[in-house]
Amino acid sequence: MKRISGFVALFLLSGAAWAQDNNYESLARLFSQTNPQGSARMQAMGGTHTALGADVTTLSGNPAGLGFYTRSELSISPMFSQINNSSQYISRTQDASTNQFTLGNVGIILAGDKRNPVRSSRWVGGSFGASYSRQNILKSSIRFGDRNQYSSMADYFAQYANDEAKGSSAGVTAFDFKKDLQANGNVFDYPTSMYYYGLLIDPGSPSGPPYSGTEPHKTTNQSFAFNSSGYTSQWNFAYGANYMNKLYVGLGFALARMSYTTSKVMTENFENPNAISGFTYNNDLTTSGKGFNISAGLIYRPSDIVRVGVSITTPTWYTINESAGQGLQTRLARPFEVSEDTNPEWDNSLPGTLRSAGFNVTTQNGTNYITSVPQLSVLPFDSQYRLRTPMKLAGGLGLFFGKVGFISLDAELINYSNMKFSSDDPNADGGLSDGYYTGIVRNTYRNVANFKLGGEVRADQVSFRAGISYYQDPYKQTSQFNSLDRARWIYSGGIGYKTDKFYADAAVLYGVQTTAYTPYILSTTQDYASAKIKNTTTTGVLTVGVYF
Repeated sequence: MKRISGFVALFLLSGAAWAQDNNYESLARLFSQTNPQGSARMQAMGGTHTALGADVTTLSGNPAGLGFYTRSELSISPMFSQINNSSQYISRTQDASTNQFTLGNVGIILAGDKRNPVRSSRWVGGSFGASYSRQNILKSSIRFGDRNQYSSMADYFAQYANDEAKGSSAGVTAFDFKKDLQANGNVFDYPTSMYYYGLLIDPGSPSGPPYSGTEPHKTTNQSFAFNSSGYTSQWNFAYGANYMNKLYVGLGFALARMSYTTSKVMTENFENPNAISGFTYNNDLTTSGKGFNISAGLIYRPSDIVRVGVSITTPTWYTINESAGQGLQTRLARPFEVSEDTNPEWDNSLPGTLRSAGFNVTTQNGTNYITSVPQLSVLPFDSQYRLRTPMKLAGGLGLFFGKVGFISLDAELINYSNMKFSSDDPNADGGLSDGYYTGIVRNTYRNVANFKLGGEVRADQVSFRAGISYYQDPYKQTSQFNSLDRARWIYSGGIGYKTDKFYADAAVLYGVQTTAYTPYILSTTQDYASAKIKNTTTTGVLTVGVYF
């Protein structure tokens, strides 16, 4: 029997889940997602920095903006985020929230000497910068549940076991599960062995398949919990130059890092059970990776009023390590009979094997009964793969009104459909190396255009800012996704104070998005449900900087 990783089971289990999830294509989108980032000033204006310049944010956006610097600068930007999810599942709504305090940005700009263009070269200055920027916060918490009269996750376990049996040339039988029990005890090599000895799938023949879920046609009270933590970040290094105070060009290099940990727990309790009162299933994933990207850009200033900018950022090429695991705790309503009729792999050695694995087994009138089931799990599965994120092309327009202020508009094109997986790790899922998951990406995602609008009004040393950002739904509008628009809107505002030596800026951002989550899928659509989730995020950013 072929080893099936815990992550593969997780992928299939979440194949229709289009929220923060653990299947490969959803992870690729999550690690590629963009948000307003950098200084509080730019975040307050919706992240519209492509045509502006003279801000530490340009290090991770349009490096040409460094050419505007006339003096050196050091800044730091702590940030705090509150993430809320309101989830409707069947007929019940539940709320969950979490928060995150982190360092959003820290950077230094070293400005070169300015030269008189009449007496020397037409290149009149340049600046080098280095920064750390938090690109995305991946922390979240989701809760939902209700009374389900149509199906149980145990039905999915049975469907998965049947599909695995069909896909195996040797066939996957109950006797294979027994070999796994004998070899590993209650920490199994195969997820299906855990489902079987967790008493959640019943054999339909002496050899095993077809399997059916335990407690068929029973109403179950379901409760689902999802928790995640993590981030994507970059160390940015860039240089920007100034040509005659008209054209600004820049080149940047970034070392990217990501970390993402999730925990998913599904609890079910059956009403009027025959043997199994309920179970708790957990699925955990830990992912970390490193990569790099290159950016280049230019800003042209035809007059003091107008600035036009464009930048391009290559894909980030990540190498990612993952570790996945599953666990199961089954609760019995009454002792579970172990006999040849109920367990085709039964023989005289089975009760002893079960006891050594932690099961409580008693014998009455020559019949063996399981009276309790231990905590079961699947052996941790570790592997490595490579991910190429989308390329990003950004354009910006800035209109300046003397010392009164300005407005700025950005548009960015992101080719999500060009994300790609690869792997040469023999332990990794074969779909990563043979193009299977890359094909899913191309069939699932489309290229998008995101838009950002922001502005600033100045009153002496005080500035007032506001902005709005629109992130287009990256999913293709096929019949499977037509019912939900997953576009993100982020509304922002802020205030700043500046002197010749010092500045302080504050920003508040409020983001809203509707997503969905399906805890398991079955062959018949009417037999399972999805949770509709309204996500709101409130973020506060403070930037303090000095000139030198």
